[in-house]
Amino acid sequence: MHATAQNSNKEAKELKKEEQYQALLKLIDTQQYAFRASKAQPQKGGQIDLTSRDNFLDINKGNAAAKMPYFGRAYSSSMSTGGGINFDEQMESYEVSRNDKKRRIIIKFKVNATYDNYNCTLTVTGLNSASLSVISNKRQTISYIGAVSAFPNDEENKK
Repeated sequence: MHATAQNSNKEAKELKKEEQYQALLKLIDTQQYAFRASKAQPQKGGQIDLTSRDNFLDINKGNAAAKMPYFGRAYSSSMSTGGGINFDEQMESYEVSRNDKKRRIIIKFKVNATYDNYNCTLTVTGLNSASLSVISNKRQTISYIGAVSAFPNDEENKK
């Protein structure tokens, strides 16, 4: 009987993971979602805790808005961005690919902002697990670890 209970628990966990993945696919399909980072990973140095810093990447029907702190080497400075990765622009491209077997969604898009160009890759592996990689023309690549969610109602009303 013990093996049957273990199999039942394993099946229940798999079913829950699949339900979460399907819900995540539906959220990404809306093209209206938010990424919030809990950690930054510059190319050199350790992880940096961002839980006390305001940061976001919002995707809203072809528009990407971001305000992320930046840690790393800049190849040229742009004082108007405030030192972080800041943009609110239409995306040049938006591609979603998925690996159903691994329950992974990869979203790639480009943003040509006034002071820099960004290639962004958002990899989502669960409701509580996502990573964002930002490649810039003027700075070293940086990655962020966080989570993807639906917009809170107050943010949705602002868009």
